Amino acid sequence: MKRKFRWLVLWLTVVLALSGIAVPLSTTAAAPPEERLQHALLLEIQKMKQSPEAEGMVVGFEVDSLSNGKVLAAHRAEQTFVPDSAVQLLTAAAAVDHWPKDWKTSTRLSVDGKVSGDGTLTGDVILEGRGDPFVETRDLERLAKGLKQKGVRRITGNLVVDDTHFDRIRLGESWMWDEEPFSYSAQIGALGVNGNTVDVTVNPGDWREPPEVNVSPAPEYMRVVNRAQTVLGTDDSIRVERTRARNELVITGEIGLFHRPVRVKRTVEEPDLFTGHVMKHALEEQGIVFSDASRVIRGTVNWGEAVVQLSSPSLDFWLREMIHKDDHLAAEMLLKQLGAEEKQVGSAEKGIDAVQDFTKRLAIPDAGNLQQKDGSGFSRMNVVSPCHLVHLMEGMDKHPEGRRYFSLLPTAGEKGPLQERMTGSAAEGRLQAVPSEAEGIGGLTGLVTAENGEKLAFSIMINGVNRSEDARRLVDEMGETIASYPDVPDPGPPSPDPKLPLNETLDPILKDPAYKGIIYGVAVRSVNTGETLYDENAKSLMTPASNTKLFTSAAVLEALGSDARYETRLYRTGPVEQGVLKGDLVLQGTGDPTWSTEGSLQVQEGPTLEQVVQDIQKAGIRRIEGNLVADTSAFSDAVYGKGWAWDNESDYYQPQITALTMNRGTVRFDYLPGEKPGDPIQLNLTPKTNYVRVVNEVTTGTAGSKNTLRIQRDRGSNTIRLTGSIPVDFKGDYTRVPVENPHLYVMTVLKENLEKEGVILSDSSRVTSNTLPRGAEPIAVYTSPPLAEIVSYLNKNSDNFYAEMLLKTAGYRKEREGTTAAGLRVVEQHLKKIGFTSPYQMEDGSGLTRYTLFSPEQLVTLLTAMTKQKEFAPFYESLPVAGVDGTLKNRMKNTAAQGNLRGKTGSLTHVSSLSGYVTTRDGERLAYAIVMNGYTEASERSLQDRIGQALAEFSRGSR
Repeated sequence: MKRKFRWLVLWLTVVLALSGIAVPLSTTAAAPPEERLQHALLLEIQKMKQSPEAEGMVVGFEVDSLSNGKVLAAHRAEQTFVPDSAVQLLTAAAAVDHWPKDWKTSTRLSVDGKVSGDGTLTGDVILEGRGDPFVETRDLERLAKGLKQKGVRRITGNLVVDDTHFDRIRLGESWMWDEEPFSYSAQIGALGVNGNTVDVTVNPGDWREPPEVNVSPAPEYMRVVNRAQTVLGTDDSIRVERTRARNELVITGEIGLFHRPVRVKRTVEEPDLFTGHVMKHALEEQGIVFSDASRVIRGTVNWGEAVVQLSSPSLDFWLREMIHKDDHLAAEMLLKQLGAEEKQVGSAEKGIDAVQDFTKRLAIPDAGNLQQKDGSGFSRMNVVSPCHLVHLMEGMDKHPEGRRYFSLLPTAGEKGPLQERMTGSAAEGRLQAVPSEAEGIGGLTGLVTAENGEKLAFSIMINGVNRSEDARRLVDEMGETIASYPDVPDPGPPSPDPKLPLNETLDPILKDPAYKGIIYGVAVRSVNTGETLYDENAKSLMTPASNTKLFTSAAVLEALGSDARYETRLYRTGPVEQGVLKGDLVLQGTGDPTWSTEGSLQVQEGPTLEQVVQDIQKAGIRRIEGNLVADTSAFSDAVYGKGWAWDNESDYYQPQITALTMNRGTVRFDYLPGEKPGDPIQLNLTPKTNYVRVVNEVTTGTAGSKNTLRIQRDRGSNTIRLTGSIPVDFKGDYTRVPVENPHLYVMTVLKENLEKEGVILSDSSRVTSNTLPRGAEPIAVYTSPPLAEIVSYLNKNSDNFYAEMLLKTAGYRKEREGTTAAGLRVVEQHLKKIGFTSPYQMEDGSGLTRYTLFSPEQLVTLLTAMTKQKEFAPFYESLPVAGVDGTLKNRMKNTAAQGNLRGKTGSLTHVSSLSGYVTTRDGERLAYAIVMNGYTEASERSLQDRIGQALAEFSRGSR
C-alpha cells in the first residue's frame, strides 16, 4: 500500500510537470529521512484525531536506530503512560538475563512418615509448589500415580500444601475487584492448578426448574448458589458470578430448554488449598484411601528427597505463552520467581526490585520515572514512557541473549496476536512487537527491520482511547510507516497551534523540565465571553480522579434541586402490647449519606442512631420479640464501583455503598503509644461495637523509631488487624476503616444501643436485611440536611462516599433504579442538556476508578455551562476556596489566588487535577481545568498552584 502511494505521488508529479504545471521539488528528496518520518507519524496521529471518536487519544512515540542509537522520531517520548501488557517486556528481559532458556521449576510430592508393609503411610503427604503456572489436573494425576507406584495405599495423616516459595499476596497491586472472577485475574500462588480456575457448566434442567450446574475439578471446593431457571426456547441469559473473597458461585438468569450447555471458567480463592483438594481427588482416583480425619491443610516443610516430581515447561516456552497469549498468571508467577531467586523473597515487590536492578544495568534514561507495579501490566498503576521502552529494546539488542529475547516477540502477519495485522505492508514479516490493548489503552512496542535493512527500535503508546479499533488502526499505520523507513513521503510539518492570550503566561510554567514525565492537559475559558484563553492538550481524555465529582454534583443538583432532602423511615411489623413489640423493627434507607452515631464520626447535622433509640422508647417499646431489619432495597447493585482496587478495601476512602449506612460506612480508631517501649498501644474504637473483631498486635517502640502501624480488614469479613509499632514519643492519631455490610453495622449498633438503654431483645432476635413488608406501621421519619449542604460537604472534603451515595440516589429518584448505571444516565442527560457532544467515559461518581476519562475541555465546558444553570449558586459555593477551606485550605496562601480561586481537587497515584473558577485582576471570571497523569518526583500541586496564581494575576491590559 505504501509503495503504491509513493509511485502514485511520483506519477502525478511527472504528469503535472509534462503538462506545464509548476511543481515544487519533492520534500521527500529535500528533507532528511528522519524528518520525513517525524512528519509522517505526526500526520497519521493528526488525521486519526480528526474523528470525534478519536480526538481524545493521547499518543506518544519514539523510534531509534539500533545501529547508532540515533533518535529518528519522537513525540511525548518522555511522558509516562499506562502501558498495559508492554510491561511484560520488562519482566521478560529480566528473566532472559537471569536464566537460560531451558530453566525449569518444579512441583513435588513427598511423604512425612513411614510406609508400612501394607502400604499405610502413618503421617502426611506433602505437595510443594515452586511457582509453575502451567500445572494441570492430569499432571497431579501423574503425581498420584507415582505415589501409588511407591507402594502407598492408605494415608492416616493430612494432605499438606506448601506454597511458601511465594508470599500470600494473591493479586497484583491495584487490580480491579470486579475482574477477580475471570481467568485473566486469577490469584497468584506458588502452588496452583488449571490456571487457578474451575470449569463451570450450566445445562438446561426441567422446564421451570433450576438448571444443572457442574463444577470441576474439586466440586466440593466451590459452594454453588443456583438461582437460575430453565425456560422454553433456545435463548440464555445465564450469569455465573463468584462472590467477592469467597469460593461461592452464584448462578442467575434463564436458560432455554433446548439451549446448548453454557461453559465458563471462574477463578478460585486460595489456590494452594484448591490444588490440595484436586490432588486429594487424584490420589483417591488411584485407590489411595485417606482416613476420615484427614484434611487439606497448609504447612511449611523442611524438604528432603521428593517421592515424585513434576518439571515445568522451559523458561522460553513460559515467556512465549506470556507474551503471545497475554497470560497474566504466567507473568506474575515469573515476577515472583525473580524475587525468590534474586532477592530471596517470592513477592512482586522483590521481583520488581530485581527488574529495576536489571534496567539500571541497561542505563535506561530517567529510570526513576518508570513505575512498575506488577509483572503483566494489568495494574493501572504502572506508568512507563516510550523512551523507557525503546532504550530497553536497545539494551536487549546489545545483550548476549538479545537474539533469543527478540525471537519471543510476535511478528506482523505471522501466527500470534499480530497474525491479522499489517499484512501486505512493509511491516509484514519484519516487525516484531508486543501489542497493548485494554480499555482506554493502546500501543505497540518492539523492533522492525526497515526497507534499507536497518534495525529500528520503536514504542507507540496511547492512553485516552475511546474505541479500541481506532487505537489499533493508528498503531498499525504507524508501524507500517516506520517499517517503510527511510523511503517515507514527507507530508510536511503539522500546522502550528494558534497563539492564545495565556500562552506567554502559562507555557513557561508547563515547560518546567521537572515535569517532563507527566501528561498534562490545561484548558482556560472566559466565562464572561466564552473565549478560549488557553488550550494545551485540552481535548485529551485523561483520568480526572476526584474532578469527576464536579459532574456528579452538578447533575444531581440540577436533577433533584438544592432543597431536596432524604427521608429514612422506621417501621414496626407487629403490634405493641404492654411494651412488647410482637414483630420486627425495620429501618428503611434511601441513601442518606449523613447518618451517624453521635460524637467524632458525625460530620453533618444529619440523623443519628441515638435518635432512633429515643423514638423506639417513645413508642412505648420495652421488649422486641422480632428481628432488627435493614431495608436497603433502594440501591440494588454492587457495593463497589467499577474498577475499584481490591487492596483499597481497608482504606477509609473506599467504603461500601448501600442504601442504609452510617458514619460513612466506617469505624474509627484513635491510637496513642503505651507508657514505655514494649507496651501495647492505647486504642479506642468508635463506636464501641462488637460488629467488628479487632486483633491488636501493635506495640510501643523506642523514641524516634519508625512508625510501622498497619491497619487491615480481612477481605469479606469484619476482622480488623492492627500490626507493627509506633514510637513512644508519637503524639497520637486516628484513622477510619470501612466495614463489610454497612447496613448490618447500622442495625447491630442499634441493637447494642437499645440493650444499653434497657430495651430487651428476645434470644431469637436477629440482625438481618429484607424488604419492608406490606402493612408495616410507621414509627418515625428521619430527614437529612438539604442537598445544597450535602453537596458542599462532598466537594469541600472530596468525600468519595458522599459522591457514590448521591449518584445512586439520582438513579433511584429519576430512573427508579438505585444503581450506578442509572445515576450515570442522569449525569448523561444533564451533559446533553448543556451541549456535550464529544465522547467521554464516566464509570463512578467519585473518580476512584481509573476507567473514567474526561478532557480538560469537557471540564471547562461543564464549569462554563453551570454558570447559566438554576443551581449554579450552591454548586459554586460547594467548591473549596484557595487558602481558606476544604482541600485548598493550605494552598496558594498569600497569593492573588487566596480567597479568590475556587477549585475541585483530584488525586490518585500518578493522577492529579484541579478545576474550577478564578477571577483575574481585571475582574474577568475564568473557568479552568488542569489534569495531570503520569509520574514525576516533583510536586504536581505546586505546578497547579503556580498556574492558579498566574490566572489570578492575569490582566489583558498588561499583555
